[in-house]
Order: sequence, then C-alpha cells, then structure tokens
Amino acid sequence: MAYEEPAPAPSPFAEFSRRALLTRGGTLATGAGAALVGAVAIGATARRDDGQPPAADATPTGETAYNVRQFGAKGDGDADDTAALQAAIDAAKKLGGTVFLPPGVYLTGRLVLHSRIHLRGSGGDATVLRLKPGANSALLESAGFATLTGRGGDGGITMFSVRDLTLDGNKAHNERAGYGMRFYAYGYELASVIIVNFRNDGIYSEWGLSGALPVPSHQMEAHISGITSSDNDGYGVNFNGPHDSMLLNCVAAGNGAAGFRLATNSAGTSLVNSRAAGDRQNIGFDLAANNLSCMNCDAEINGGVGVRIARNDCRWFGGLVSGANHHQPDREIGVQFVPGAQPAEPAGSVVDTKILNCGTAAVDFGADRGLSTVRAVVSQPGVLDGNGQPVAGSGRGWIGTPAATTRVEITSGLADPAKNLVVRPAFDLRAQPTPPPPGDGSVRLFARQQGGKTQLCAVFPGGVIRVMATEPD
Repeated sequence: MAYEEPAPAPSPFAEFSRRALLTRGGTLATGAGAALVGAVAIGATARRDDGQPPAADATPTGETAYNVRQFGAKGDGDADDTAALQAAIDAAKKLGGTVFLPPGVYLTGRLVLHSRIHLRGSGGDATVLRLKPGANSALLESAGFATLTGRGGDGGITMFSVRDLTLDGNKAHNERAGYGMRFYAYGYELASVIIVNFRNDGIYSEWGLSGALPVPSHQMEAHISGITSSDNDGYGVNFNGPHDSMLLNCVAAGNGAAGFRLATNSAGTSLVNSRAAGDRQNIGFDLAANNLSCMNCDAEINGGVGVRIARNDCRWFGGLVSGANHHQPDREIGVQFVPGAQPAEPAGSVVDTKILNCGTAAVDFGADRGLSTVRAVVSQPGVLDGNGQPVAGSGRGWIGTPAATTRVEITSGLADPAKNLVVRPAFDLRAQPTPPPPGDGSVRLFARQQGGKTQLCAVFPGGVIRVMATEPD
C-alpha cells in the first residue's frame, strides 16, 4: 500500500467499502490499509499493484468517490500536490463524482474543474488548498475559462460544487496574480468555503445571458451560501453571472476593492443575510446590474460607500449601513446613486433601511434618474474637530437632489430636525364628476370642468364645495 494511516473505528460505511472492493475483484486489505481517510463517509480505495491510478470507490448512496490521498496527495503543506489533485479530478471527469480531500494543507497550482465534479473538504479549518509559491494563477478554474470569458455565450461547465474547505492565496509568495476561484459556469453550488489572501478576486464568476438550457436541465442559477471571502487584493465576490442566482449568509471583509460586486450578466440575483465590512474595502455592495435584490444585508465602512447603485430596479431592504464617522480626506457615504451604463440609469430603485455614522452623508442622490423610493431612518451626528465641534459639511442626511419622480423620506437623528427630507412626487388630479362628501373630519380634493375651465376644488363633510383655484384665461 502506498498510503496508510491508522484505522478508524469500524462503521457501516467501512463495511460497505470493503464489499465494494471485493465486488470489483480487488484484494480486501485489513488493518490500516482498509481504513477510511478522515471521518467522512467517502470510500477509500487501495492502490493497485501495477502502479496505475486506483479505481473509484462507491459511497453508500451509490455515488462515485475519489480520495485524493489515494492519488498520492500528501497534504503536508510542503509537497507539491498539484499533479495528484488534478489526477483525482480528472479521474472523476468522465462520469462525475465526489473528489474528497481529507484534513491537511495541500500545496497546489491551478486546478481545472469540470462538470458534475463535487469537491469536498473536511471543513474550513481542516482542509486547506494553498496556492504554491510562484503559481500566480487561479487556484480553482473552470475548464475552458480563458476561451469563454467575455464572449457572453451559453457554454461553460455546470452541475458541480465546492464545499467545506479553505482556499489560501499565499500572496506573499504570489506577487503578480492569484484568484481563489474563476468560473465561466452555471448551475453550480458553493457552500461553507473560506477564500483568503489572494492577489486578485476571491471569487470571479461569469456566464452569458442565455436562458436556453440543454434538455432536460432546469439548473441555471448559482447557489452560494456560507462563503467568507476576506483579505484579498481585488473584490471579495466579483459576480457577473449566471443571472437570477442566490447568495445567502456570505461575508466579504477587508478586501482591496468592493466586498460584493454584481455586474454585467448577474441581473436578477438576490443577496440575503450577507455582510460587507473592513477598512480596506472602498465599497461594501456595488450594485452594477439590473434588478438586483439585497435583503437584511449589512454594509460596514470606514471611508468609501456602503451601497452603490448604478443600474435600474435595484432594491436594498432592511439591514444596516454604518460608517465610522470618517470624513477627511475621503468621502464616507451610506447609499450612493452613480451614473449607469445608459443615460436613464439608475432609476426605479427601492431603498428602505437604517443608515448611521456616515461622515459625509447618509444618501447621495447625485445620479438619481427618478421613479425610485428611498426611505431611511438615519443617525448622522457629524464629525467632531479637535475642539469637539462639528466639522462643517459633515454628517449630512443627504447630498445632491433627488429626481422629481423619486419619493424620499429621510428622517430622524439629524442635528437639526428641520433638515429631515420628505419629498413626494407631484401628482395629477383628473377632472371628474363631483364626488360624494367624505366622512367627518376629512376634506376631499378633486378636479372638475366648469364653464370650459378646470377647477381645483375641496368638498367638505356636509357637501359644501369650495373652489381653490380656477384655470386662468
């Protein structure tokens, strides 16, 4: 046996694995050679006597599984495990299956993933894939990435997953480049993965706009949950598709660019219960695609922008946007509207949240193109100078001017309550027959045609009508 380690306690899974070996005509090893690696129910296979790669074992669910240790991976943090890890992945390529990484630190270069391959670790603190010195590449990359990206096609890999491990970019020894994951893909899942210390983005994902999937597939969206992407020099999550995807319970902290950037073909994607934080991030959530939704998310900033909106129909519900009351030399803004790809963008946004301690302003309406609703309860005490006095121009509720068709309620927590901003768009009253009187204590406004002129009228509970204004001659 080329690889041995102490046998765990007997289990039903171990028995199943032994039976599977006998069924294939192999020799049933005893003691350490028959052990399952780690505590996960993935069958470990014996190395063949002829030196060829081992055949896959079967799990109790009938799934094909490949243990990277059986392909020669050391996981000791010193040996270059690239070839062994890629061999395990390639062995699963034909029919698909699970590639299992027992606890350890696996030093590796770029690994290429294919459809129907499920990469499984033993937990974020147990299984670490570390980019080897001088690799200057992506750690995990989808097959065909270089030829597919930027073209908007419907190719790419699908029905794969990565979970329960850490990706370490080792950027002290990869000074030119390094990505945690780079995928041109759709219909995939990421769960419980930690991505840290890369020279570029923690996660880069892209796909085209196509909605046509191969029959009988119903899987288009990516499902990303429990991801932590931190201390990378690029974006924490740079998501450019597939559209209509879902990100749940994710954290992006201390990255060099935005925590979460959703752009190009990510339209319709939802983020739920996710958090962006850290001094380095210049933007918490960069919403640069149409029809994005963020629910109960938190943006924590120290300079920069909490939520930046550049496209139409983006929504930010609940959650919190908070600053460090930092004002100079950088601006610190809670929610900011910036020019989009088209002249009429951004428009149709909905913001309903709490914003506090943003040194410059809670909301910047500079590029608002209208038809939006912004409702925010704010606490903006303003930055204090060395004498304890508010710095002029800091802690504003808003800057810029909302478009005429945007409805705004920014209230509470301002130094001067009179500066609360409540703006509702103008509305038209169409001429109509005289309406019935309202109930007690009410006045009903209406417009009517009288003598060829339009009149604005008020009708009182008793039926009395007063003309408030008449169209001039």
